[in-house]
Amino acid sequence: MLNRLFGNYLVDKNILTAQQLDDLLPVAKDFNAEVETIAVITKVIMPSEAQELLDSIDKSTTRFGDAAIEAGCIDDEKLEQILTYQSNSFMKFIQLVLDNGYLTLEKINPMLDSFQEDSEFTDEQMSALVHDDLAQCVNIFVPLKSPQLKELALTMVQTLRRLIDSDVYLEKAYTARSLQLDKYACQSIIGDMHIKVYMSAPGDGLLAIANHFTGDTYSTVTDDALDNVGEFINCINGLFATNLSYDDVSIDMNSPEFSQDGPYLSNEKLFVIPIHAHGYSFRAVFEVYE
Repeated sequence: MLNRLFGNYLVDKNILTAQQLDDLLPVAKDFNAEVETIAVITKVIMPSEAQELLDSIDKSTTRFGDAAIEAGCIDDEKLEQILTYQSNSFMKFIQLVLDNGYLTLEKINPMLDSFQEDSEFTDEQMSALVHDDLAQCVNIFVPLKSPQLKELALTMVQTLRRLIDSDVYLEKAYTARSLQLDKYACQSIIGDMHIKVYMSAPGDGLLAIANHFTGDTYSTVTDDALDNVGEFINCINGLFATNLSYDDVSIDMNSPEFSQDGPYLSNEKLFVIPIHAHGYSFRAVFEVYE
């Protein structure tokens, strides 16, 4: 999630273009971040120290970590901690930014600090984003009080990441008492809970799901595309039902519904979650019934 959030920030600051960001993501699974990059981001080594070491060694024959230990910059234990970050998605993204010359080691932390300040993230929230603690990341943007709604939101984002876009990201959720939907698909959860889960967007926003859930390709949001979105919601709700069953909460689902014309919702408990995936914007809506 942080890759897109910070990447968008770099685009806003004219450090990257939107196309350059798209070219960097998603980060390849077999790519690793360099030790010096992680050491700088985690503030174990100052950028100037890291650069000085890099300038003094031949990386084809000498590993940066070994040189840093020999220079007294870190110890063996700290190096082991750094190595655990090499497969971290955000560290790998920053490595790509550096490798392509968009930023330097000296500029990374000041840019991260500015991003955190402008985004109003606390240190704890920033740590959750960097470590990709998905439950905490979702809670930053969807601070729901109900444990069951938290579980539904988390299951939704996990499923989006796994099946739609590994770099999906959210905006701050909000509540509403009334809401006009656009093109949509939805499904009702019944039983021990009664919730209606919608995915809605104007224009072709729902292609983010329709074109990536089943492998079909649509140029516009047709009824078949909306049917795919409904099946995706059914997938989310099925996983949610399984998770609740472990706590002896029993729910079932009605058949998914969809339409080109969204309804006007009026309910005391509407939770709206803006979502971005594959360059499209859409929103999930949880309509909760007592």
